[in-house]
Amino acid sequence: MTVNAAVRPSPEALAPQLRRQPHALLSLRLDARLRGSWAWIEVALTGMAGALALVGFFTASGTQVARSIRLGPAPGWAGRFPHRFGAICFLPADAAELRLTAVGTAAASVMATGLSCRPMPRWRAAARMLARRPAAVAGLVARPLPLTRNALRDRIRDVLAVSARAYDDQGHAAWVALFDTWTEADFPPPPKDCAIAYAVIGRAGAAALARTLQSLDAQYVPPVRVVLEDGAALRAAVSGLPADYIGILQAGETLPPHATAMAATELARLGRPDIAIADEDEITAQGERMSPSFKPTPNHMLMLSGTLSRGLWLVARGTLLDQLRDDDAGSAEAVRLGLWLRRQEAGEGGFSQRIPYILSHRHPETVAANPDALASVVAAHLARIGAPFTARPGWPVTLGLRDTAPLGRVTVIIPSTLRQAHCLECITAILRDTDYPDLDLHVAIAQDGPLDAAQEQAAAAIRVFPNATVTLIQAESFNFSRVNNQILARTQGEHVLLLNDDVSPIRADWLRWMVAFLSEPAVGIVGARLVYPNGTLQHGGVIMGLSEVCDHAHRGLPRGSPGYMSRAVLPQQVSAVTGACMLVRRSLLEQVGGLDEGYPSAFNDVDLALRIGELGYAVIYAPQAELWHLELQTYGSHYGGDRRPFYQGEVARMVHRWAGVLDADPFHNPNLSLDAMRHWEAAFPPRTAATAAPIAGLAERA
Repeated sequence: MTVNAAVRPSPEALAPQLRRQPHALLSLRLDARLRGSWAWIEVALTGMAGALALVGFFTASGTQVARSIRLGPAPGWAGRFPHRFGAICFLPADAAELRLTAVGTAAASVMATGLSCRPMPRWRAAARMLARRPAAVAGLVARPLPLTRNALRDRIRDVLAVSARAYDDQGHAAWVALFDTWTEADFPPPPKDCAIAYAVIGRAGAAALARTLQSLDAQYVPPVRVVLEDGAALRAAVSGLPADYIGILQAGETLPPHATAMAATELARLGRPDIAIADEDEITAQGERMSPSFKPTPNHMLMLSGTLSRGLWLVARGTLLDQLRDDDAGSAEAVRLGLWLRRQEAGEGGFSQRIPYILSHRHPETVAANPDALASVVAAHLARIGAPFTARPGWPVTLGLRDTAPLGRVTVIIPSTLRQAHCLECITAILRDTDYPDLDLHVAIAQDGPLDAAQEQAAAAIRVFPNATVTLIQAESFNFSRVNNQILARTQGEHVLLLNDDVSPIRADWLRWMVAFLSEPAVGIVGARLVYPNGTLQHGGVIMGLSEVCDHAHRGLPRGSPGYMSRAVLPQQVSAVTGACMLVRRSLLEQVGGLDEGYPSAFNDVDLALRIGELGYAVIYAPQAELWHLELQTYGSHYGGDRRPFYQGEVARMVHRWAGVLDADPFHNPNLSLDAMRHWEAAFPPRTAATAAPIAGLAERA
């Protein structure tokens, strides 16, 4: 094996981006005899003078071929050699090289020596990883097993993969020390047209206001600011401020010293959006930081909940003066929310962006917005746009469904074998227990030969319902996309519902909710919230890049839990939803040519959602539409048995076609992990501009 020193980029080469970047340390050529097996990676470090994380990347011909690994303090060395790091990992069969990169405040000064790779028996690797990661193991093992021959083996493989990538749980403080500790030298000169002033809403003389003003005075260059008593006219107060952007703060929200410098750099990088919303966390009276809120790209449906209205907002001065009303007053949360919703009504998407860095801390004395006030802002907006929803006060704000919500004809397409007992039970439950007046349901059986006696009996039971049909499609092999496309061509419903035969209603109004969300012209697809029979979530939207390609958000979360930032229970825009229960506008489905028949088994639903998203339409996760899902009970695993070659080809197509979104899902913050069962935990390291380059991303695999 050969160890090569890497060339470090000069600070000047990184401008105008943030100057603190990861540093490549060493690379290791992998012995071909070890590829496709387990190994122990180890390295010695010198010159450590701060927080540090070590990340390893497997590459071939300079591009990344597998998810990164994290190296932690090597067990047994702590007393004698405190700066020795190691990790258990599986060496990908196609990997030619391991590249080691340092991230954190000590990255610039650290030196690495003695990088080595030693084989490790599979049983020993498994035993050590399972012992180290009991929580991850429990979460994965608790997921229901599909009825496939190799299901248990595949589950164990998933557990080991998560364990191999897991970074030791060190909490938010360790993450802050590694990735959120900055100095003035980390930032380039302030960009033009991004000067920032602040408007602080609070009560004069209050301790919360004093904290906020003190944090503004501590900025690298103290900014201009105005203070507004609750009820003061914000529009008049900010009209004369000499700034390109106005930062809106509630008394008690404080800024770290680097916030203004970083905000200006990010505003320039993002193309100077009308509104930019930064990440935040909480801070205790003792100064301990906790509970980070890593936000998705701002989107209409999630904005209605009010959960994005906290923390530092930066509003272009012209936008603020155009959208602000003279009667806007009260909390900063209500002002921010009203501004965003009115700007959204003005048209043209993409006016707001996310700054994926923590730029404010919320102290205990920060006064939260009155729930009635936030609901009033949302209700006024819903009335102005004629939405079929009402706003219900609370934290977060929730939606109700108007009785006058518009309805359209829905064509339901269910591919099935009609051989398992659950197929008939679920299909008849859809027909019997769905409170929707205008749907036609089509069961499609694709096989080479006529229906057998059991299938005929099940088909007869379905045909009892006047709005249901059963169609036999002659086919030598099953292709989910082709079956749906053939039924699509024979029907005429305004909306098309793709549905699995192992799904049944939990609440009768599930389809009314889905159609109501689709009534907004900007929405192209709506997906449901699906629940396992054991009461845990099966689907809460799809996160791109999760578990290598994509996976369901909130999988395994108890049904009664709100999830991270309440996102398991709030309607929101996502990149994709599952085709197990997906409502699509027919005109768009026809415009993109239906489902891609090059995906016969897996990813056809995700590919469809991404293609419709490319047209500029939103994909919405609607948790009010709640159904049971048995998952993989009819056709089995996408990657088991004779389907495995198809699945591998489908993965390759997805990686090639959608590399950009796999590497950067806009609705999954780059500070959040992409590891299965850990996707609402902090990423080590984050995939932000300040921590990602020059690391090779998944997009480079295409």
